Parts: sequence; structure tokens; C-alpha cells
Amino acid sequence: MRKLYLLLTFIALATTTALAQWNTNATPVCIYSAAGQGDYYAVDPKVARTADKKTWIAWRTWGKKDINGRKIDAVRTYLQLLDIDGKPQFDEPIMVNDHITQSSWSEYALQAAADGSAIVTVADGRAEEANLPEGYSHSDGYSPAIYKIDQEGNFLWGLDGVEFRDYREAEYTNCFVVGEDTWFTFFNQYYGEVTESTDLTNFGIFIQRINDDGTTLWDKPRKVGDDFSFQPQIIASEGTDFLYFDETPLGSRVQRMNRDFEGVWSEAVLYDNNKYDGYEMNHYRIVSDGKGGAAVAFVWPMGQFSHNVRVQHINADGSLGFGLTGLDAANTVDNDYDYCGIAANPETEEILVDFESQLESSYDVMLQKFTYDGDYCFDELGVSIASKSRQEAFAYGRVGSGALKGGDWIVAYRDVQAYGANTSFVIRRYDKDNNRVWTKTIGRNLDPSRITFIVEPEASYLFYREDSSSKNPGITIFRISNDGNYTVDYSDGIDDVKTQPTAVNAYYDLNGRKLAQPAKGLNIVRHTDGQVEKVIR
Repeated sequence: MRKLYLLLTFIALATTTALAQWNTNATPVCIYSAAGQGDYYAVDPKVARTADKKTWIAWRTWGKKDINGRKIDAVRTYLQLLDIDGKPQFDEPIMVNDHITQSSWSEYALQAAADGSAIVTVADGRAEEANLPEGYSHSDGYSPAIYKIDQEGNFLWGLDGVEFRDYREAEYTNCFVVGEDTWFTFFNQYYGEVTESTDLTNFGIFIQRINDDGTTLWDKPRKVGDDFSFQPQIIASEGTDFLYFDETPLGSRVQRMNRDFEGVWSEAVLYDNNKYDGYEMNHYRIVSDGKGGAAVAFVWPMGQFSHNVRVQHINADGSLGFGLTGLDAANTVDNDYDYCGIAANPETEEILVDFESQLESSYDVMLQKFTYDGDYCFDELGVSIASKSRQEAFAYGRVGSGALKGGDWIVAYRDVQAYGANTSFVIRRYDKDNNRVWTKTIGRNLDPSRITFIVEPEASYLFYREDSSSKNPGITIFRISNDGNYTVDYSDGIDDVKTQPTAVNAYYDLNGRKLAQPAKGLNIVRHTDGQVEKVIR
């Protein structure tokens, strides 16, 4: 296992976080404290849930690295695993990467692999670090890398992951898991002046398939675009196929791809003729429809200060369920609707969109529901589930939603009393006829950022960072049973533990390097069912 090089503050905090677990009431739990550490400590949390109901949480911390007596900026990425009860599994968080980097934040990603391991992408200055020039500035480059770390803390793809050091300006990285494959995307930017002689071969948007054992599909990542305003998004379709979303000058499109990155449909499908012109890298909210297709929600500009929320359903065969350009979530001339989310229920074949209304007179959290064929289930204006006049308070803010069996929905939003502070979460369950089943108010005087809301069959989860104006800044977790209680019975939700041994899939040494055969001494053995154990030979 990789030796964990941690800041002394992490060691001091380990004893206070090791016993953390899920809340037993409406008070969220801070599992990793950032008290007194400022706004650049334990920031930008990412979350991934595993099939065995554990939780990976990643975050980043700003610091300095000593290289030949020089203190260079280093943004370190950390990783922690929570068991089914919410208890951290590592006494000290795993430091994923420890390389110099730019002073601006790069974009990183976290996903859970099919075997329960964590997939983490980063971008940092590893290409410069080996031979640091005298005049080096910490704004001189990012190289992308991707790691796989199992639930024992082993680096399965090496201590520095799968690296692409030929790309030196790749701040934005992302990853998507489809079956046993991981698709790694990054954007390598060119900052110089472009002339007719400029070679842009290594600049643009790139994709690479990383196999389960860390090998790649191609010798070099494949270039798939030049446009900075988006990064591709991927969602599983049927079998090992996936839906690949990107943009062109004509608008937004989708293509069904096989695992060799070959198109399955005769051509890509243009599902929105508006080209996004903002700064959010993944502005389209995409969710599987459970039948090989996807539902998409996105904000559509309607003028200088007006927006509407558009919705589209894409079938597994490439046909569009909501017409050529989708439908309005709120079909009205009052166009100041924004910040949307989307969920789908394959059982009832319905799509729920949650979004914000910020009209002249009020702030509202809105819901709209569609059938897979594009019929409005509510009034075409949508349904307001929370409303305040502008004179009454600052705003409401949407958080997310998810589907339950039988056609019920879980919806979360924020009750915002002032800008960036004095916030509480409200979580509600609605039945299939939009009747409120229960409402819970979570926390008081919160200052949350980077909120993730996940709805699963038994329970729903909130993950976020409490910022500096909070009484408990740091990484915060919350769980509520979908029956409105704070305890969850998983007795029917987890498969029985296998008692029969399975075949060996691979051997690794303690540094995470794959071995052709077991070595003398201590080996990391991974079985075909994803289980990992340590064996002495």
C-alpha cells in the first residue's frame, strides 16, 4: 500500500473523524473538519457510491511542496472511503497526488468502478517537476492522470496513475465508467497566438479508454474536438455501448458508441440547435432512462437576461421523444428559469425536472413532469413547491431529485435566507399524483457549497462542504431513509456475502504494481469478483 504523506493537520484531525457515522437526526455530520484552515482546505468534494453501499469522498487542499529548497504551489487530492454505516475506513485520508500545480484550480473527477474501487482524475505539474527550471512559475503547466484505488487503499494503476505527460495544459479532466471500462476525457488548451503555422495536434479535447487492468485502447488519446465551451459526457446505454454527448457549431448532439468508440447509429443525432456559450463545462444535466436512452435538461438563453429550461428524451435507437429541439419545462413567455436538474423513472416512464424560477415578483422552486413520449404531466407552467416574494427573503435554491418505485419522487432544495449563508435543506417525498408524503428540514444556519444529492431505493444522501461562515466548516454528510426516518434497514438491500473462494484475477505488490506472478513475501491478490486480500507466500 502506498505510504501516506499527509500534512500534520490531517494527522491531528484523524482521531476526531475516525468515529464519524451517519446522522441519527436532522443534524448533518461533519466527517472532516476544516475549522481554522481557511477557504482552500478540504474543498470541492466529489462523491461516488459503490454497489456495496459504501461511499467514496474526494477533496482537495491547497499547500506548498519543497523542490530543491523552493516552495512551489501544490494542490493535493485526498480520498476517503465510508462504510455502510458512514464510518471512515482509512485512519488517515489517502493522498492521491502530490505534485506542483498552477495557482488556479483545475477540474478533477471521481467515479466508482464496477468492483467498488475509486477512479480519480487529476491534472498537475508532474511534467515539469523532475527538471524544474530556475525561472519556473507555478502557472507553467498541467498534465492529466487517472488513478484506480481499491477499498484497501492499493493504487492498482501505479503510484502516479496512468499519465499523459505529452499534454501540458490540460486543466480540465473527467471520467465515466461503463461496465469494466473507464473513459478518461481532458481538455488541453493552447494559450499562444494561433497562426497558419501553429501545430494544434496536441491541443483540444481528448478521450482515452482505460481498461480494467490499466491498459489503454489506443497508443495515444484520441482527439475529439477543439471547443473549450464543453467537455464530452457519457452515460451507459445497453451492454457495453454508451451514449456520447458533445457539441458542434450547429448545436448539441449525441451518438451511441460501442466500446471501440465506433458509432452505432448511422449518424449522430442533433437534439438541440442552440450552442451553449457559457463557462460551465458540463451544463447539460443527463440521466439514464433505464432503457438504453437518456433524458436531458439544459438552460436555454432567451435574451440578455432571460432563460428557459429545455428538456429532451433520447431513445436507445436515436429517436427523439420530445421533438427536434425538446420542450420547455415552463411553457410561458416569462423566461427567467434557471439552474435545472433531472431524474427519470423507468418503471413509470416519467421524467422529473426541478428548476428555479426567478421572476420579478418571487423566487420559486419548480417541478415539471413528462412522460417518455413528451406529454406534460402537470400544467404546462409547472408546479411551484416553494415560493417567496422578493421582499420576503433572498431566494430558494434547487438541489436535486430522484425516483422511487411506484412512481414516488424525492426532491431537495435549499431555503436561503441571505447570500451564501443562513441556509437549511428541505427534503420532501411526493407520490405519483404529486401529493406531499412528508417534509423534513435539515440543519440550520448552514453555508454549503458543491452540493451532491443522491437518491437510492432505501435512502437519500446529501454531501457538501460547509464553508467558512459555518460553525462547522469541512466535509459534511447526511442520510435520510426514504420513509422519512433517520435510520435505514438494509437487510433486503445487500446480497449475501460469498463464502466460496473465487478465481484470482491479478497479483500486485505493495506499491500497486501488477505482477506477472506472485512474488515471495506479501502480495495483494485481487479475485474475479472484485474482492481484494493480502497473502504471504
